[in-house]
Amino acid sequence: MGIEMQEAQQTPADLQRAAIGPKGAAVVTPYHREPLEWLERCHRSCLDQRGDWALRHLMVADGHPRDEVDAWDVEHIRLPRAHADNGNTPRCLGAISAINQGYWPILFLDADNWYQPWHLDSVVALRHRHPIADVLAMGRQCVLPDGTPIPGLPDEDLEHRHVDTSCYVFYPSAFRALPLWGMMPQALAPVCDRFMLGSLHELGLVIAGTHHPSVVFTTHYSWGYQALGQPVPEDVHDVDWKRVNAGFDPVEVFRRTGLSLQLTRPSGDAPLQASSQGSSVSGPPLDAPKTIPTMRI
Repeated sequence: MGIEMQEAQQTPADLQRAAIGPKGAAVVTPYHREPLEWLERCHRSCLDQRGDWALRHLMVADGHPRDEVDAWDVEHIRLPRAHADNGNTPRCLGAISAINQGYWPILFLDADNWYQPWHLDSVVALRHRHPIADVLAMGRQCVLPDGTPIPGLPDEDLEHRHVDTSCYVFYPSAFRALPLWGMMPQALAPVCDRFMLGSLHELGLVIAGTHHPSVVFTTHYSWGYQALGQPVPEDVHDVDWKRVNAGFDPVEVFRRTGLSLQLTRPSGDAPLQASSQGSSVSGPPLDAPKTIPTMRI
């Protein structure tokens, strides 16, 4: 019997037992000084999920809590000071709280991003196709800050060389990786999702991915405007590669994490270009390399 036929015979309860824990999934959102309307949009997308899957949203204030959030159906964690690490510390603490409250899987959603209503349905379907996966890499639709969609995806996403933070889904077999969000050196914070992908490979975890877009990612990077032929504004958040490379100390990384990651930038200086959307069907789980990987930025 084919996989599609098996899936058709599964009831929603069967899928939930396989893909979402008894207490439900958890979404962790760190926030700093983002506009309240962004936070509302982010949270609303969690509430508006189809399928009646149990879901708890944890919003972690990185030194600048909004009192309005207390009235929402969230778990609001207030940190007394900001950490200047692109949300890594609040992301880590929120994840650990979710682990110890019994939620799984654990997802992340940055405050300027949001989920499509079918996001959790896609998570469940992908997990059902790849039940041995430790981590899922969900697909994303990139948009400019004004909401203009960017057709296609960067090539590195299509080739699974990059997974955005808001696209990750961690199952209990991968929980040992979650503290790494708060353990990486601050200099690597701008490339935290890339650090995490390299770490997952070195830990030998299995990743299953899809390009079916269920995450809406707001790009504040030059490549998003360039892909649409628009002028690049001055306030883009492009990674300062020189600073990242200058601040990368493999000895410090090993002391903090026990990992032996290398840091290299992709060849070529051309900006990323949007490419075709790719398949909406998950490919096979991504194999962990047999040698120590290179963390590509």
